[in-house]
Amino acid sequence: MFKRIILTLLLALTGSSFLFSQVRISADFDTGSIGKYILIDSVWIKRGSNDSILSLTYEIHSRFDPLNPVDTALRPSARWYHFKIEGVKDKQFFLNIKNSEVIRPFYSYDGINYNRFEEVETPFRGTINKIFTSDTVYISHFLPYSYTRNMQRMDYWKSLDNVKYEVIGESSQGRRIEMLTVTDNSYDNSGKRLIWIHGRSHPSESPSSWHFEAMIDEITSDSPFAKELRKNAVFYIIPYINPDGVYGGYSRSTSTGVNIEVNWDSPDSLTMPEVKALKATLERVTNERPLDLLLNMHSQIASSVTYWIHTAESTTDRFLKEQLMLSSLTINYTPYYRPKDQSFSAVAPRYVEGWIWDRFKESTLAITFETPYTYYNEDRSGTWVSSENLKELGYSVLYAVSDLLDLDGKTRVFVNMSDLKRTKGWVRSDAGFKRLFFGDSYLISQRENSRLRVVIPYLEKGEYDLYTWVVGPSAEVFPDDVNRWLKSAEITQKRDGRYIWRARAVGEGDEQSAILLVRRK
Repeated sequence: MFKRIILTLLLALTGSSFLFSQVRISADFDTGSIGKYILIDSVWIKRGSNDSILSLTYEIHSRFDPLNPVDTALRPSARWYHFKIEGVKDKQFFLNIKNSEVIRPFYSYDGINYNRFEEVETPFRGTINKIFTSDTVYISHFLPYSYTRNMQRMDYWKSLDNVKYEVIGESSQGRRIEMLTVTDNSYDNSGKRLIWIHGRSHPSESPSSWHFEAMIDEITSDSPFAKELRKNAVFYIIPYINPDGVYGGYSRSTSTGVNIEVNWDSPDSLTMPEVKALKATLERVTNERPLDLLLNMHSQIASSVTYWIHTAESTTDRFLKEQLMLSSLTINYTPYYRPKDQSFSAVAPRYVEGWIWDRFKESTLAITFETPYTYYNEDRSGTWVSSENLKELGYSVLYAVSDLLDLDGKTRVFVNMSDLKRTKGWVRSDAGFKRLFFGDSYLISQRENSRLRVVIPYLEKGEYDLYTWVVGPSAEVFPDDVNRWLKSAEITQKRDGRYIWRARAVGEGDEQSAILLVRRK
C-alpha cells in the first residue's frame, strides 16, 4: 500500500513537470519583444472529482530599449512587449508583467487576428489571468502593426494610380525608408497644397499606424472625397520612419537605442540615418515653396486623443490660432476628442516641428497628433481603442485637414467670408488672432439686420447640408457649442449652376467666418 502511494505521487510530480516543461516562451519574430521571464509557481487545481487543471504563474519583464548613446539622460523605455507562449492549451496562466502599463492588452492564437483580454481576465494593472483554448498564444501590449504588414500595404498602395513610390533612405540596419507621393497629376501641381505625413518614430505606438493606414487608404481610394483631395493637394506619406525599431520590437528607440523623435537638432555625427533621410527629403520637396501642413502621427499612454499644440509664446498668436483651428475642426468630426483633451507645449528644435519652424515659421503648420492605446475620453466604461474606431478617427482628421486647407470643392464646398467683395454693414477683423476663424479675418456685424449675400458660382445638382462656423475664443479649453460647424439648413440644388446663400445679423457684433455645404446625395 505504501509503495502504491509513493508511485502515485511520483507519477503526479513527473506529469506536472512534463506539462510545464512543455511551455515555451519566445519573441523571435517581427515586432517580438520580451525581457526576462520567471516561472513563479505551478500547481494542480482540482475542479471536480475527475477534473483538474494545471495553473502556472509567470513573472514577465518587458524589455528595455538599449541605452541612448546620443541623449544619455533619456531613460530607456520598456512599454512594448509582444511574445509567444507555446504549450498553453487547457492550462490556467497567471502573468504578472513588469515595466509596462498593462490595461487589457491583446492576445492571438494565430499571430494575425488579435482580441483584447476581457476586463475579468485582467483584474489588476499588470496582470493577466486566463485559460487558453489553443496550444499557442501571442500576447502584445496593443494590436500589433508589424513591419511585414507595412511592406504588404506599401506593395498595394504603390501599385495604385496617382501614387509615386520611392526609397528615400535606409535605416541603421539597412531597411528601406519608403515614401509615397500621392496626387492627381492630370491637374497642375504648382498651386496645390503640400501635405507631409509621417509616422512610427516610436515603434511601440502601433495604434497610430492603424489610424494612419485608414488615412492612406482613403487618400488613395476612388471616393469622390479622395479625388478632390488629390486634385487639390500633393501628399508626401512616410508610414514608417523607424523600420528597425518596429521590426525589432523596441519601444521608443531605433535598434541603436536612439530616440529619433528628438534627434533633429543633434550634430551631424550624432544624427541617425533615418533623420538624415527625412531632412534631405524635406529640403528637396520644399525647395520651391514650404509645406502647408506636416502631421507627425503618434500614440500616447494617456487615455485621450490630442494634438500637441505649440504655444503663442514660442511661436505667434496667429500660428496658435491655426493650430487650434485644425484641432477644433477635428473635434467636430469625432466623439473621441474634446476641447479639454488639447495639449500644449513650446516648439523645440529637437523635434521635427521645431526644425520646420526654424525654417518656415508660420508658413507650415507642423503638429503632432496622438491616439490612445486604451480607451477614449478618460472613460474606462466607454469606448475602447480598436482598429475600427481608429479608422473612424482617420477620417475625422482628413475632414479637418480638408476644411482647413479648402481641399474639396465638390462634395464639401467651403466659402470663406473674408473673401467676399460686398460686405456692407459688416467689418473685417482679426481680433488679434484671439478668436478662431478661417483665414486672416472674419466679419462682424455693425448693426442689427445687417445682410450678407454669398454667391457660389457653380454647385452641382444634389442635396446638401449647410453649416455655418461658430466663432469662439482661441483658448486652451472652450465651450462645446463654439469653434464648431453648426448645421443651419438642408438645401436642394435642383440643377447644376449658381447657388446663393443669404444671412441676416440678429444684432450688432454677430460674427461670420465661413459656410460649408456637405453633399448628401
